Parts: sequence; C-alpha cells; structure tokens
Amino acid sequence: FVQPLISFSSGELTIQPRWPHYKESYRLAIDRLVNGGRDSYQEFLKGERLGSFLSEDEILFITGNAEQLPPQTQTEEINDPSDTKSSSGTYWPMHSDVETPNLDLGWPEVLHEMLQTNIDLLFHPPRLNSPTIKEVIRKHIQDARQVIAIVMDVFTDADIFKEAVDASIRGVPVYVLLDDYHLKSFLTMAENQDVKLQQLRVSLGIRTVKGQDYRCRSGAKFHGAMEQKFLLADCHTAIYGSYSFTWSFEKINLSMVQIITGHLVKSYDEEFRTLYARSTVPPELCPPEGLLQRNGSLGQQILPNCHSAPNLQRRDIFALCCFWQTEFTSLLVYRCTDGCHRLAICIIW
Repeated sequence: FVQPLISFSSGELTIQPRWPHYKESYRLAIDRLVNGGRDSYQEFLKGERLGSFLSEDEILFITGNAEQLPPQTQTEEINDPSDTKSSSGTYWPMHSDVETPNLDLGWPEVLHEMLQTNIDLLFHPPRLNSPTIKEVIRKHIQDARQVIAIVMDVFTDADIFKEAVDASIRGVPVYVLLDDYHLKSFLTMAENQDVKLQQLRVSLGIRTVKGQDYRCRSGAKFHGAMEQKFLLADCHTAIYGSYSFTWSFEKINLSMVQIITGHLVKSYDEEFRTLYARSTVPPELCPPEGLLQRNGSLGQQILPNCHSAPNLQRRDIFALCCFWQTEFTSLLVYRCTDGCHRLAICIIW
C-alpha cells in the first residue's frame, strides 16, 4: 500500500510525507556507470530491460565528478561483509557529527509571526513601468542596515558584488553562501575587481555549500550542486527566484523573482541557517597564518600582537574599514560596536 502524496479530508488539502523515491535497479546502474563507464552502464540497462533514466548532462556530470577510492581502500570496502549501507541509494544520514558553525558576524532577531506576508513579482525583461531585477537587488543591499545574506549558485556580477563589499565596509554583516562547483568563477571575478577577500573577513563571510553526497558500494562518491538563489535584507525582505547574479541574467536570460516581506520571510531565514550549518570555508579563503589566530577552545578569531589597541577582541570589531600591509606590519582601521573608528597596528611575526 502506497500512501498518497496529496489527499483531501473534510474539505481540506493535506500533504502526506513520503520517503525519497528508490529503485534498486537505478542504484546498481549508477554503480556501473561510476565504476565501469558509459558502456558498462548501457550494458546493464540492456540486460535489465530498462530505459536510460539519466539525461546526457547527468551522465557527463557523474562521470566527470565521481571520486574513486584508492585501489587498496576500494578492495577493503567491497570485501567488508559488515557494510550493508554503503550506497546512497539506501542510506540517508539524518545528523552530522560536525559542529554547526556560528553566525559570527551577527544576526538580527525578527518577530515574523506578527507580520502579514506580501509578495510582489519582478520579471526579466522587466514589465512596463517596473524596475529591473538587478536594480531592486542593488537597492535592497544599499538600504540594508542589520544584515545581508546571499545564497547563490553562480555569482559573477561585479556590480552586485561591489554593493555587497560596500555594505560590509559601512558595517553591515554580509554572508555569502556559494555553490561549491562555482567558487572559482566567484574568486576570479573578485580578483578582476582587485578586491582582496582576505582583508574583508571581519564583516564579509564567504562559505561554500555542496549538494547531497552520493556514495557507491565501491566507495566512489560524488555530490550534487547547491541550486538555491535568494537574498535576505535585514531579515525583513527576501528576494527569491530564478535570477542568478551574472551578466547573462541581467541582459539575456529570461527570469523572475518574488519580493517577499512579512511572515513568510521566516522560512527563508530558517533555510539560510540550515544551509549555513552545512557550509564550509573554502581553503582558498582560510586566514593566512600569522594574521589571524585561534583564541583557545572558543574558536574566536582575534588580531595578533596589536599595539595601540589593547585588549582588542573579535567581538568588539564591527567592520574592517581599511587595510594596509607591509612586509612586517599591518595597519587597520576598524569600526567597533560603539560606532567609533579605531586604529590598530599589527606586528606579523
């Protein structure tokens, strides 16, 4: 008996929870594709009298991104009789043993429950007498005062990026979650704009998110992409839709977004926290040794050996405004939580 996904009871529409769709033949076919290639995959489908359930793009993605175990480890995985849950086709872990990262730049608390939801639609190309999507996104970033949170698959729009950098410099915490596969294009864009991301870590946090992991019985694995696209401004407004932060979406791609305020924004607030919890700092953006140190078991980041700024703590810094570095010293102008600007000279040993 299969429980229906949607049912009607007493005139009300209810949605029943269901487990992810599973077929043993699909799992075995993907194992053959990963370990034996396209010919082995097609041979298995023919033997099972199955049609191909993967698109050409999916086949290329899986074969291009699957990571194989070293030969010795792979043999141990296959020969281990105790391993009965080695494929993602049968096993979905519910909890992580990795500590959840803190929203260390700050996050406002908003009582969304008392607000009425309002949704406006914007399109590209824009409708008559309507602003462009990019124009509205830039305006919300400019007007933000408490926090900006960006979740984006591809982020290469230099204008929107500059707005985010300017917001971080004026003291607004900015979080950016990017799809892991497209991090390189973002870093290239930042480099082309002559922006040193390492120097903005105090108020601009950039992390990457991967899609779901898929493991084969052999131990080979690959992961999906993070395809979400939305922006939170002060946790009061959410901009969500098919618009990516690229030149193509500004000029030539057809897209639409929803401008959401009120109670529904709470769902986007929660979704951002969920994505942030599974995000990681990419190696390319880890702090250079000597500039930032770990502060004991609490894991707070502090500036090392700061003279002219005694007892400088990570929580006291609200925004890094300027940064100059020589071979042995760094000169920083930062804004504290009291609104004052202070100068710190850091000796880098």
